[in-house]
Order: sequence, then C-alpha cells, then structure tokens
Amino acid sequence: MSQIDDVRSKTDIVEVIDASGVSLRKTGRSFVGFCPFHPNSHTPAFTVYPDSQSFYCFGCHASGSVFDYVMRKQGLDFKDALEHLAARAGVRLEPKGDHERQEDARRTRLLEINASAARYFNYVLVGLARGELGRAYVAKRGLTPETVESFQIGYSLDEWAHLFAYLTDKKGYPPEDIEAAGLAVRAQHAAPAAAQGASPATPHYYDRFRGRLIFPIRDAKGQVVGFGGRALGDAQPKYLNTPETLLFKKGELLYGLDLAREAIRNEDRTVVVEGYVDVIRAHQHGFRNVVAPLGTAITRSHVALLKRLSQNVYMALDADAAGQKATLKGLNALREGAEDGEGGHIVATAQGAVRLESDVSLRIIKMPEGRDPDEVIRADPDLWRQLVVAAVPVMEFYIGAYTAGLDLGDPQGQRVALDKLLPLLAELDGAQQRVYIARIEQVIGIKAELILDLLRVGSGRGPGIGERGPRGRGNRQPPTPNPQPPTLNPQPPTPNPRPLASRHREDYLLALALRHSSVVPVAVEALLEQGLEKFPTVREMLGSGLEDLLEDPANQQIWATFAALPIDGRPTDSAALAAGINWLEEPLRERFLAVMASIRCHPEDFRYRQVAEDYARSLRIEQAMRLFRRLNAQSVVVDNSDEQQHINSLRDVVLYYAGSLQQPRRTNTFPDLRDTLGKA
Repeated sequence: MSQIDDVRSKTDIVEVIDASGVSLRKTGRSFVGFCPFHPNSHTPAFTVYPDSQSFYCFGCHASGSVFDYVMRKQGLDFKDALEHLAARAGVRLEPKGDHERQEDARRTRLLEINASAARYFNYVLVGLARGELGRAYVAKRGLTPETVESFQIGYSLDEWAHLFAYLTDKKGYPPEDIEAAGLAVRAQHAAPAAAQGASPATPHYYDRFRGRLIFPIRDAKGQVVGFGGRALGDAQPKYLNTPETLLFKKGELLYGLDLAREAIRNEDRTVVVEGYVDVIRAHQHGFRNVVAPLGTAITRSHVALLKRLSQNVYMALDADAAGQKATLKGLNALREGAEDGEGGHIVATAQGAVRLESDVSLRIIKMPEGRDPDEVIRADPDLWRQLVVAAVPVMEFYIGAYTAGLDLGDPQGQRVALDKLLPLLAELDGAQQRVYIARIEQVIGIKAELILDLLRVGSGRGPGIGERGPRGRGNRQPPTPNPQPPTLNPQPPTPNPRPLASRHREDYLLALALRHSSVVPVAVEALLEQGLEKFPTVREMLGSGLEDLLEDPANQQIWATFAALPIDGRPTDSAALAAGINWLEEPLRERFLAVMASIRCHPEDFRYRQVAEDYARSLRIEQAMRLFRRLNAQSVVVDNSDEQQHINSLRDVVLYYAGSLQQPRRTNTFPDLRDTLGKA
C-alpha cells in the first residue's frame, strides 16, 4: 500500500469536513450541509458520501476526495494536503533523503530570516524616529494603523547596512543566508564607506532595500517569502522586488492572497489588480477578495493558485496603454497554455465570458481613463462596486483593445482589427461565434457574411483577402504560388483505425515505428518532407524527422535510444522488442511496455503504414497550429513594427503550411499490399 493509500484508508472524509466547520446532517447513507466554497444559506446542496469517501456540491459543482477538499478549503497543494492529513491520521510519511532534508532546513532558515526582516522593517516604520519619511508617505496615502499592521508594511532606512547589521549582530544569522534570502548584496569591489573596517579578504555586504517603503510578500500560507520596496525619492527602479530565491518565485505568487482566501471563497470571485497599494486600499475598504501579481502578467501558476478558491477571476488592471498591454499579455499566455494542454480548452460561457475549461472564467473590469483601483476605491467605493458588477466578457475586451486607435472607416484599419480578432472568433463555439460576429460587424463596419466567409477561408490572408489591393498590409502576396486556402483552425483528419487523443496518437505512432522500423519512419519522414518542400522556414521551426513529431520527453528518449541501435541489431517485432528490453534504461522500460501495448490486437494492423501517415499528418497539423497561435499571440505584444511584420510573415507561412497538409493526396488505401504487388 502506498503512503497516499495509507493516509486515505485511515481518514474519514466526514470527520475532516465536520472538523473544518461545516455542519453536516445525515440523510440516508450520505450527509448534507451548506457548501463552504460558495455562498448558500437556504438549501443545503453540499453532499458527502462516506461509501466512496467523496463530496459533491449541487450548487457550485465542487467535488473530489478528502485530498481535494483540504486543498481547496485551505489553499494547499497536494503535497501539503497529504502531510496535513498524514499528521491527522497518525501516518508517518517516508523519511526524506539527505538532499531533501538539507533543502527543507535551508528553506526553514530563510523563512526565519524573512520573518525577522519583516518585523524589523515594520518596527522601523512604526516605532523608530528615523522612520518618519515612511510614516509620512503612509499618512499621505491614507493607510490606517490597522492596515499597516495587517499587511505588516515597513520602511527600510536609507543606510548601507542597517538591516544586515541587525540580522548578523542581533539575530546571529550567517551573511551567506541573508544573501540567499535576497536581503543583502555581496559587494563586487571595495565596501561602501559605511561598511568598511573589515579586513580586505572579508566579503562585504550591503542592504538590497534602502530608503523604501517595504511590502512583505507572503505565500498562500501566510509565510513571508520575499519583499517589495517602493522608492520614496528619485531612486530607480521605482519598485524593487526580492530576486528569485529558494522561496521567492514572483511568477508563482500573488500579493495579498493569504488575506484574501476566505473572501474569495465566500464571494466566489477573485479580483486581480496591478499594485501593492491597489490591494491594500481594497482590503482597507472591505473589498477583501483582491490580489495582485508581482509586476508580471497573470500566469498559469497564478491560475493554479486561484482555481483552488474560485473559478471566477476578474482582472482590473490600469486603463492606460501599459495596463492594457499587461492584460493582453496575461490573457494570451493563458490562451497559449490552454492550447498546449496545460490549462484546459477554451470555451465560451452562457454569459459570454471566455473560459479555460477546468480552470477559470475570466472577465475584465474596465477602469475609468487615467484612474487605477486605488484612486477609484479611495474616492468612491460605490463606483468600484459598480465597475466590478459591470465587468465585461474577455471577448468584449479584446474587441475594444484591438480596435482602439484604429480608423475603422478605412479598409486598412478594418483589416488590422480583423487580423487580430478572427483567430479569437475561431475559438468560440457556434452560438457565441454568431453573437460576436454581429458585435464585430457593429464595431468595425464589415458585413457579418464577409466575416463568416473569412473564418471559413482562413485568417484573412488567403486568396481573396491578401489580394484585395489597399486592404492588404503592403499588398503582400501569399508566400507560396497558388496555395489551397487553409482553414483557420484545421481539424486533424480522422485516422484509421480509430480517432485518438493527441497523446495516444503519438504513443501509437511511436509503437508502429518501433515495430515496423524499416517502413514507418521512412514513410513518415517522406510525408513530412513532401509537405515541407515549399516551406523551408517551417522546416527550420518544426523539423522533418519522426523524432520532431514526438512531444513527450519519454517518447523522445525511447525513439532516440532505439534509433541509435545498429540496424542489423534492432528487434523486429513486438515480442522481440519486449524480450530485449535491456536496450532501454530502467526508468523508461515501464513506459515502453505501455506504448507497445497500445497496438496489440488491432485487426487493422495490415494497414499500419496508412495509419502511421494519418497520425503523423494530424500530429503535424496540431504542431503547426500551436506554433501559429504562439506567433499570433507574440505579434500582439511586440512594439517594434519591423519585428511585428516579421512575426506576421512567419505566422502566415505556418498557416498556409497547416492548410496545405489537409489537401487531398493520392490515395494509399492499401499501400503495403500495393508495394508488395509492385515487386512481384
């Protein structure tokens, strides 16, 4: 029995949920109560099933095992939830190795140092006479003493090594650990005057944060893992964060999340703003479901944190160009992750919000021009409430962002807007697509019928679009002579013997290549080469070998190892492959056997070459479309016009290539039989 199974077997989900504050009432063989994950006080929709040790809410559809419950209720990852339940059940988890124990000990030391530094900074702000500059700024921003205490806001003196001296002399922490926590910087040359006096061989350190208002940054558990510092004078940068450390990964942290968790659960909504003070102001005025990324666009790691608490995310970044660009960058990163299979697939909700299935439903709070959330909330909290209620679906935001500043009475402006909006339309389902085609017709002034035609033909670059004279950017011609019009979102051809998910198609193709190594790799590479004849640029980006179709690292390693075997020494059938499995390293053997098992007992085995070609083609189309979408997203956030034109050109070539792969080819229904007869 594994440790996970041991913990599960010794844990009663009813006891865990009841102990967490949810009052359960027995009804038949199950228990019911009010759901802790969404507001409900009339009908108990939260049901716990002791037989299956699971829960389900008929209101918000939260569900899962006891591990899922603890992860969602306490905002923990699986590892921490396992440790929590193991301690509760009295299960001793396997001891960690030396490296893990050392890293845990180091992590604990850095957390202690950060906690000490946070208390120091807060004391300087609140209780030290020399912290007056920080207190004046806090008073100017209208932050209350209760808010300062809640967020543990602090101030760093404008001295070279005041904190460093405190942490070493008073607290006894080693200089190397203070540096590892990101609080001190090792001097490259001679020490600053205030820090001199040690021998020349002694390393010199100085404080990273000097003369700044300090915002401790805490993880979801409330542990201080880093700091943000705002300059109060003319120092640059205006905002300075702790560098990447063992504890601090800014792309994985959200400021204020530890204080916002309960409010996010209760309101079933997270509001993402841009800055520290935006978060602090919101919390001070009672809007406690507000968090902020640390100077980055929202990432898939942020989504992983938030979806444990609520699937509804509202983004309220500044209305200026920089804030809008950050919003676009974050949305495109999330869309790209969805397309890569890391965030679910993109769908449209009944309310029109673009949603990453299994992740979050996204809406955009449109801020008044020239005002940020801090200013709005401070001046008019009711206006903030209205802005949140009026948040628009993501697609509506895209329409506004991609048409801003364009002359939509000019065909060139219409073309630029359509270039960016058509790929988004293609991702919506039929009903939502019709809604937004009508909306784009209203905004841009192009007939809905034409927009629909463009969706069917491609991205607005195929014949009949790129050749429309003044509407084309530079009146560019398609990159290949008379190409067949590609579709914008091509569907892979349905391969025989049956359609499979992308991962399974890859496994099946690898299994065929291993079993028929003298035929399948040659056929697949001939197929790829034939498709790439007119697209040398795509060959450089995607490659032309069988190994270039394999996305799974384990599959790549299996094929590379097999391909390195002498041709006359390779096993020739499945039995021989399995029997001679010692040609693979131990960790890959189980994976290899699973791959080979995928093609057992298939009556269509005699058509293996056709199946391999069909799977190879569909996998390559998916690769090309992922590349197309990445290039499309990259084009949106690039400022340099020459670079944008280059990216757009690459994008066009990739799209034509994907379209060309779907054109009918000479049938090869019985290729192996045909080849055999040809030799007779």
